[in-house]
Amino acid sequence: MRDLQEKQRRAAAKAPPPAARTRPAPPLDSAPGTGFAGLRGRLAWPADGRVVGEYGAQVHPRFGTKTFRNGIDIDVAEGTSIVAVAAGHVLYTGWFRGYGNLIIVDHGGEYFTLYAHAANIRVAEGDEVKQGQAIGTVGDTGSLQGPRLYFEVRHAGKPQDPAQWLRPRG
Repeated sequence: MRDLQEKQRRAAAKAPPPAARTRPAPPLDSAPGTGFAGLRGRLAWPADGRVVGEYGAQVHPRFGTKTFRNGIDIDVAEGTSIVAVAAGHVLYTGWFRGYGNLIIVDHGGEYFTLYAHAANIRVAEGDEVKQGQAIGTVGDTGSLQGPRLYFEVRHAGKPQDPAQWLRPRG
């Protein structure tokens, strides 16, 4: 995880200062209920599938080892589109150990979403994305369990439970 945080810091350091950006960044959450923070419980799903790996503390069923999953695994057919859950700008795209092909979207206010194990990436670093825009396709890069989408929400570098951010399925 430290590798990911260091990669995020390096990518942020490479980003031009706000005055030099050609397109405005998404609005920051300056008050409760605004910006990305106001979307808690209302985010669109990044792919239509079944959650097969929950956020939080885990115990391996065979070995009894304890780990902590920072996001959720969504069982989805290979090649299914991955969509941005909210507007933002693409901070990182590429291979990352443990994540395979990874896309990180910055939503402002120190909120980020991570989309891992992509077969194909359809955006580039610096691109602006809209909510619902296809940013990649599901694959099994970096996954030991076959095609799936691994999804995280982070605030100030700390993982958040995606179930509290995604809209309930009806």
